[in-house]
Amino acid sequence: MNLDDLVFVTSNEGKRREAEAVLGFALRHRALDLVEPQSLDLHEVVRSKAAAGFELIEAPVLVEDTGLELVGLGGFPGPLIRWLLITVGASGICRIAHAFDDPRAVARCVACAADGTQTVIGEGAVFGTIAPEPRGDGGFGWDVAFIPDDGDGRTYGEMDDDEKNAMSHRRKAFVALRDALRT
Repeated sequence: MNLDDLVFVTSNEGKRREAEAVLGFALRHRALDLVEPQSLDLHEVVRSKAAAGFELIEAPVLVEDTGLELVGLGGFPGPLIRWLLITVGASGICRIAHAFDDPRAVARCVACAADGTQTVIGEGAVFGTIAPEPRGDGGFGWDVAFIPDDGDGRTYGEMDDDEKNAMSHRRKAFVALRDALRT
């Protein structure tokens, strides 16, 4: 498999922009919402999405999924972060994380390429902390709540796209996938 031959299946334009910026080229793309299992296992989620995407478009696919693991909640919500974001928003995520003694978090992304016979995975993780309240207006989703440890104290939402893409969990996952596909 080659990244150039894959169709990135996502309805999230923010994810698409970030993936293209990290990889350095425009991806073939289909804006589809894939049914995904409600699981705390990101690998299970992406493998299921990849199989569903391949079946729908009958071509090699690229999918990804992201989780935000709150240390104070034992790693929850992980890949279920979308539902927490929808119900309580970034402000609620900040309040929840700071209701515990430990507001640390792990931003994790798993990218998956599949062609019906082979599945290749790339994973990236960034350790950080949840801000006491949302900060910034950049990025998307929970970017305004997450402060990466390797940054300068700003949330992803306070960084410009290039700054975030230089260190993000998504960058690490797509670079790992690209490297795995080259071997």
